[in-house]
Amino acid sequence: MKINFILIAVAVVAVLGFIYFVVKRNHKDQKDLEKELNQKELKPDKHSGDRI
Repeated sequence: MKINFILIAVAVVAVLGFIYFVVKRNHKDQKDLEKELNQKELKPDKHSGDRI
């Protein structure tokens, strides 16, 4: 039973690359969400003409 180390190395690099991509994407999405929520706090949505 031979172990193909090149194939294992390629698989490990692919998995590590995917994990890196997911973490970077999550961090970017989190920053965008925080920015959007902060903007909503500063400028509340306008309501329709119905006033009580």
